[in-house]
Amino acid sequence: MDNKSMPKKEEKLWSEVKGYQVATNNARILGELDELVINEKTGKIVDIAIKVESGRNVHVKGSKRKGDLLLVPFAKVEKVGEFIIVTE
Repeated sequence: MDNKSMPKKEEKLWSEVKGYQVATNNARILGELDELVINEKTGKIVDIAIKVESGRNVHVKGSKRKGDLLLVPFAKVEKVGEFIIVTE
């Protein structure tokens, strides 16, 4: 099989995804992507940090709250498209 017929993995730059809306797989808007938490030793993304509007009490199983940020484990990310979708 030559390289032309192999599907290419879609890659996105950080500047393209920062600020994306983050929603659950049940269509509940959580907030917008603020930053990625990366393990310095492995270089892998550990959590996504979602900026939540003040006064909103949103939660996803396995997530942690840190001020106005909701830290959701990266393993919960299902899809990155027009929105970032996480498993509830």
